[in-house]
Amino acid sequence: MAGAEEQYAIRRAVEAGQLKPLSEILGKVQAAHPGKVLDVDLERDASGRRVYEITILKGNGQRAKVLADAVSGAELQHAAGPETPRVPMARVLRSLLARYPGNVLELELKQTVNNRLIYEIQVILQDGRLREFVIDAHSGELIGGEGHRQEVLKRLKPLPEILDLLPARYRGVFQEIELEYDQDGRYFYEIEVRLTDGRVFELDVDAISGKILNGEEIER
Repeated sequence: MAGAEEQYAIRRAVEAGQLKPLSEILGKVQAAHPGKVLDVDLERDASGRRVYEITILKGNGQRAKVLADAVSGAELQHAAGPETPRVPMARVLRSLLARYPGNVLELELKQTVNNRLIYEIQVILQDGRLREFVIDAHSGELIGGEGHRQEVLKRLKPLPEILDLLPARYRGVFQEIELEYDQDGRYFYEIEVRLTDGRVFELDVDAISGKILNGEEIER
């Protein structure tokens, strides 16, 4: 389930009318897919749309993932079964441990809301530090994790430049800015801005290109 900070953000968004209450969405999903809800994650797809990824344990013991639009509650996709990775796990691990020697603590094969198949791997390095890595299961490319993040961070636009690139309709008093990243390793700035007419918007802005991924008015 979502962590405490994410739960607070979800609750704030529901109270502001940005998201449909999760209880309503789960009611619809379980009516269509009877079973026990194991996990719920709030993600963003490639277009920046907020999506609930819901994992359900069916009566026959199989797990199913259901995607639901967090704003409308409409079911977007019911993933019947997992894809098969093109790169064997052993090859991925040999390549990763050659670059970052250590011992694997945990490994999970996951499918993101954008239908990208990834390996999430936790490694205890030889110096005792714990690192997390995200690897594309089809290409074997390192797309996330602390090692990858250090490389990506060098490509991010400076925050003042990001703010200068915002369209005139979003100019105002910036009240809160946070650097976030999604499951695909994409970094974006979450920006809260109060306009001159008193309206408050929350913007998600690509931290490399400066493109606005999502913009929603919130109540304050």
